[in-house]
Amino acid sequence: MNIGFASISFRLIIATTSFTFALIGTVDIQHSSGQDAALIKALSIKAKQDVDYERPTADVLEQCVFAKTKNPAGFVVHHISGRILRRFVDTNGDKKLDHWAYFNNGLEVYRDLDTNFDGRTDEYRWIGPAGIRWGVDPNQDGKIDKWKMISAEEVAYECFEAIRSRDGDRFNRLLLSTTELDALQLGDKLNRDVAARVQNAINEFSKMARQQKVIDRDSKFLDAGNGRPQLMAGGSFGNQRDLVIYDQASCFFESEKGNQIALGSLVRVGNVWKMVDLPEIVNFNSTLASGGAFFPLPQYGNTSTATPTVAGENLSKLYDQLTKIDESLAQAKGARVQQLEKQKADVFVQFYLKTDDPKMKQNWLENLADSVAHSYQQGRFEDGLKYLEKFIASQKNSEGMDYVVWSSVFAEYGRTNSIGTSQQREAAYSNMISRLDKFQKQYPASEKSADALIQLAVHDEVNSTDDLSNAIEWYEACLERFPDTKYGRRSQGALTRLKGAKDGILLTSKRAGSQPFKLGEIKSEIIILHFWETWCFSDTDIQELARLAEKYKDELTIIGCNIEGPNATEGTKRFQKFLKDHPEVNWLQLHEPGSVEDSPLAHQLGISTEPAVFLLDGKGRLIESNIGVSNLEREIERQLN
Repeated sequence: MNIGFASISFRLIIATTSFTFALIGTVDIQHSSGQDAALIKALSIKAKQDVDYERPTADVLEQCVFAKTKNPAGFVVHHISGRILRRFVDTNGDKKLDHWAYFNNGLEVYRDLDTNFDGRTDEYRWIGPAGIRWGVDPNQDGKIDKWKMISAEEVAYECFEAIRSRDGDRFNRLLLSTTELDALQLGDKLNRDVAARVQNAINEFSKMARQQKVIDRDSKFLDAGNGRPQLMAGGSFGNQRDLVIYDQASCFFESEKGNQIALGSLVRVGNVWKMVDLPEIVNFNSTLASGGAFFPLPQYGNTSTATPTVAGENLSKLYDQLTKIDESLAQAKGARVQQLEKQKADVFVQFYLKTDDPKMKQNWLENLADSVAHSYQQGRFEDGLKYLEKFIASQKNSEGMDYVVWSSVFAEYGRTNSIGTSQQREAAYSNMISRLDKFQKQYPASEKSADALIQLAVHDEVNSTDDLSNAIEWYEACLERFPDTKYGRRSQGALTRLKGAKDGILLTSKRAGSQPFKLGEIKSEIIILHFWETWCFSDTDIQELARLAEKYKDELTIIGCNIEGPNATEGTKRFQKFLKDHPEVNWLQLHEPGSVEDSPLAHQLGISTEPAVFLLDGKGRLIESNIGVSNLEREIERQLN
């Protein structure tokens, strides 16, 4: 990707630029004749895994600078505008690089890590806009052996790439392992069925990938199509614990011979999603082999064989139309694609209008909004937003229209953000903020409005230096309108943080042993609050915090705030095991599971991202919020001096 001069949004430009200049303030800029050689050598080092990051062209290279860093030792490459391209550092002081960070549009998107400091990478992390994948490579051969973290959407991408490259190892690491299956605590019958599905997937994948003729090296992954996750409550079918699953997951791709893969069942195990079934490339003229492991459908596959009746009206003709349109779309190109996408939207509208059951009606409404929004973002339905606008106008104040409007807002921003110029992206972000404001006024009771209010508040908080009055007003509005929701609790916490920054934060919680805790009990010159879960507490951060705790033991108190989730019982087990496996984490730990969404501890300060680090003075007054662990010592020294 060629380097540009604007980030994904104006909000992120401000945050990223601020960090960049703070970092550059601690480095020695090279002006010697070795500048060009060092710069070229630094940019020649490539990421170990596939990720989209900035690779400046020759004409832009003249505007880039190589700079050495002091703490931690290493170097950065940045553009003269202040935007970082690379940051390679030695985090443990052994004079060998062990952390290689790559940036895109001013944001860090990927890291290669040497966590045991032997000179070879053993972990790979996609972060920020690039996703959340975290791969582990214990034998250090450059290939990921297992996933430490991966979302359902990224599993879909990995599965597609495994089929495209005929890579059985890449597919197998997506499958549920025997240990993970045991941990799910399924009933005997379901356990045997899932185990058989996994074994079948292992046995048949290579043959399937080799024999299929639909996905080739020119095929491109588009998006996951999982819909909403499903909950299998503990005790439902002999399973002892709650399971979060996608039972008929799928993904879409671009090819001349097809466009969809049925992924079967996905199940969440801690911070990873795992596959259960052999994937199938959808052929609308034949039935799928799997109907889902956990909630199997009475019949599945070609919907034209079904004749469902809703409110007394037979809708089989609409199902037939939808199937034929999907078949045609798989082969269509150019203007024909635009025509078929509109026809597909028309069918969804007819389903919506002819269905009387409220739940089914809302389902078809969401299908319409999701389908049109996705097609618009992919450039397959250029008039998609106008189509939705006309539909909304025709239905006026019908229930559920907030979902359609919400989809339209983010489809417009997403499309421009993907293909627009830097100026267009900034304008699209500003327009999105304006539309969010309009949305929360038009649909004041919608749950989406609570989300809109939070986003408006965060926007004003990040883009304001001294005057936070607008952000406070948004948080107050969210708290007033949605007091008993996660958005209301987050708003209350953010208000506590913003308003209590000068007078001191009042934080109460539970210690790891369940004893009560009050922040006012801590008597130190400086306090660090570190909000974390096991998936985002790196060995590098552990070592740095342990070093600071020892170096400043007379002046500093570190308070770990673990919010492991989402399941409270499993979260507590992971937290306790983590502390047992990492005895060097010996500072005070608070523990209230639930993740950002549900942890009462996270809600107290309105935490929205992890890890989050706050630096306080001895009276609990905020010095720095969301500061990086690597920058803590500089601020500690500044306060002590």
